[in-house]
Amino acid sequence: MVLVSGGIGSGKTALQEEVLEEAAGVGALTLSATGARDEQQIGAAIIDQMLANASADIEVPSLAGMRETLPGDPTYENAEARVIRDVCDVLLGLASERPVVIGVDDLHFADETSLKLLLQLQRRIRSARILVVLTQPDWQSSALRLSGYFARQPRYHAVQLAPLSVHSIEQLLTELADDAKPQEIAASIHTLSAGNPMLAHALIDDYRNGPDRGRVTAGPSYTRAVSALLGHSDAQLLDVAAAVAILDRHSSVSLITRLTSLDTETVVDMLEALHRAGLLVDGVYHDPTTASSVLGGLSPSSRARLHAHAAELKYGAAAGATEVAAHLVAAGSASASWAVPLLRSAAHEAILGDDVQFAGRCLELALGNATEESERRALQQSIVHCLWRVSPASVTPYVAPLRELVVGGSSGRAGQADCFAVMRHALWHGDRETYLRAREVLQDTSEPIDPQIAAELDLAHQWYFGPRPMSSEKGESRTQQRPTPWDHTADSLLRMWRHRGDEATLVSAERLLHNCRLGDTALEAIAMAIAALVRGGRMERADRWCVTLSREAHHRGAVTWEAMLESLRAEILLYSGELAQAAERAGAALEMLGDHNWGVAITHPLTTLLQAQIAAGDIDAAGQTVKRPVPEAAFRTAGGMQYLRAWGHYQLATNRPLAAASAFQRCQRQTREWDDGGGTLVPWRSDLAEANLQLGHVATARDLARQQVELAVDTDPYACGLALRVLAMAAAPSESAGIISRAAKYFREAGHQLEMERTLKALGQSRGPGRPALGGAGRTAKPAMRMDRPTAHSQIMRRRPPATRVTVKSAAERGEVTRTPAPAARPEAGESTVLSEAELRVAQLAASGHTNRQISSSLFITVSTVEQHLTRAYKKLGISGRSALATKLRQRGLELTLRNGGSF
Repeated sequence: MVLVSGGIGSGKTALQEEVLEEAAGVGALTLSATGARDEQQIGAAIIDQMLANASADIEVPSLAGMRETLPGDPTYENAEARVIRDVCDVLLGLASERPVVIGVDDLHFADETSLKLLLQLQRRIRSARILVVLTQPDWQSSALRLSGYFARQPRYHAVQLAPLSVHSIEQLLTELADDAKPQEIAASIHTLSAGNPMLAHALIDDYRNGPDRGRVTAGPSYTRAVSALLGHSDAQLLDVAAAVAILDRHSSVSLITRLTSLDTETVVDMLEALHRAGLLVDGVYHDPTTASSVLGGLSPSSRARLHAHAAELKYGAAAGATEVAAHLVAAGSASASWAVPLLRSAAHEAILGDDVQFAGRCLELALGNATEESERRALQQSIVHCLWRVSPASVTPYVAPLRELVVGGSSGRAGQADCFAVMRHALWHGDRETYLRAREVLQDTSEPIDPQIAAELDLAHQWYFGPRPMSSEKGESRTQQRPTPWDHTADSLLRMWRHRGDEATLVSAERLLHNCRLGDTALEAIAMAIAALVRGGRMERADRWCVTLSREAHHRGAVTWEAMLESLRAEILLYSGELAQAAERAGAALEMLGDHNWGVAITHPLTTLLQAQIAAGDIDAAGQTVKRPVPEAAFRTAGGMQYLRAWGHYQLATNRPLAAASAFQRCQRQTREWDDGGGTLVPWRSDLAEANLQLGHVATARDLARQQVELAVDTDPYACGLALRVLAMAAAPSESAGIISRAAKYFREAGHQLEMERTLKALGQSRGPGRPALGGAGRTAKPAMRMDRPTAHSQIMRRRPPATRVTVKSAAERGEVTRTPAPAARPEAGESTVLSEAELRVAQLAASGHTNRQISSSLFITVSTVEQHLTRAYKKLGISGRSALATKLRQRGLELTLRNGGSF
């Protein structure tokens, strides 16, 4: 008799089956059976299986008689003894003819009658050709006691199956995976499997089929192996395994005993089995996928019951709110009287830890079980605050009752938190009327309003609805009787509407960014500060803030914040001339949040995306962008006006000047509601002038452009540059260079690289077909951004009618615009050794040590043009490079004259 012991999945059954197969192959009679808990109380259950699974027919008549009696019957013991004797005699008789091999798996579940047969057979097989192979686990106390009965008899052999060693796994790995580093991989597999053969083979399979051949990870094969291990094991083992998965790192023998209703000895045995199987390490699952696999084998109702019971047990043991709430959320039930307050507490902790998803689940479950009105309102406020970070559209059902409370007939019962939630939602959706009404209610509350929140809300209001005096409308003035430092900072920042980026505005922007922690009411205030830096030409500083804050938002799981900040960064990249990156980031921002979640703020990423596509000449992509839906309320916001401008320029780029003019006129009507900052914030005059120019209305275009210059020349270099460029476009090609150069200077002052490069291209085109272009409409096209068709600007420049030169004076000269006769055209230069004026200027700067890029910035020309001028200068001077330039210029001195006299 051989008794094979081992842990779960150690190979006991596989070994026994192999012995039976080998025995049958050499002509032995084989009998097999498997013990089961639900048959343990059935007399002779194992004997029945053995005879039924025998490789030859075996008849034992007395077995039928025993089935007709029941335990406790006076005749049962005699019937049982007769069956044992008859079966034993039959097997011994068969063994005299040929070898007999008997296999009984899971002996610890064998019925009492069958155990008596095996013991009697063991005593009578000293000389018989009978081999009995039994298997049992080595981790159950009952199994160990059972093996003691057989160990006292002769002809007994015990086989203990040990886990696979690293060397054994290495051999398997070499055979199955042909890996170049079998020792390292074998060690990793041994660590994850604890040498369990079934798990080790599964991990080898995952390793062979996985994407990373240098790393061992649990994959589909491992998950299936875990399910097989536990699925074919004792039901009590599965119960304990599920309890460990439910309780996770907070499990203990005491909690598992109460959760499973098993006795302590059984729980200890089962935990030992899970440890030996390589599934548990220090009481928790070695790999997270194991717990998922275990729970996946349970029905949803069973999982819910376990979680609900675990929550009750842990609450009684004074566990933390978050720990208990996790079970309530998983169970989907919170009917206990203590559940709702505990869920609110857990949600508060989760929000502080930026775990927005879990906080939202806690709050929604609590709301579904709360009964008191005040408690439900508080939960609705918290849900709005929480879910807005990840999905603004999903908060609408929770805001609706709060909105009714605030703006309806019961506003006297509304508190600050109600008003804040409604105001936040109203701003995002462009509902200015609701915002103002909620602000009135807020001012009427008895509680003092936090100065920071008040300032942030004021800034957010103007971010959406544009520059307007806050004191001009009822309900919009700040509530503090005496201005606070936050008021002063906000007021100074709002100067950006009228004074673009003066020093006071930029200082306030930096101060606000340093003092405002990224949050719900602070998001637009932060956006306003970044916009002030951009309008002030501090592109690098603005970009640095966007990167820093976007990383923070990502780390905190606030998708809404991250999407808005990525949208701002895309705008900065656009201004910097990085068209492909700007389009990519704007598209990513839109995708990150989804169009349905953006509200009226969708105009910001859409505007950037559309402008980048137009500037890159990708008109087909721009045509798809303008088809994306935009909420009607957005066209009453500042962002909506910028989108309308971009939409209008798309119409210009596709030769639809009338549609473009309509869009720009709508901007004109909207900005009438704003204060004097609106004239440069949305430079509709320059846009409308360009549309008129395309329609052939040159005089109207000039008048509109001059008006824009008058408004912006001292306060807004970007808007002034736009107007000057239109004036240059209205002039004759031979006369526009000076005006375009001034426009480029203003764009450079504004830090707007994109517009500067577009202007330099116009400057190159204004010099005629015999001269090289000085730039391009944006960066050189990359594969994702097509530049294969002409822009509207270039088409206009080529067909511009003759005009007189326009000179615009500064505001100190009262903005008067005078006309001077254009100089006569000069002849083109032929082949000569005389440098042109442009070549001379470039050569002199190069000789003094300037780099090509520095020369480009100083003279408002592209690096390519600098290189062309230098090449011609080297040829005319008879030198090979820059090193001889200074010496040659000194030698030639006055001989260098302006023969071709090209205007520079």
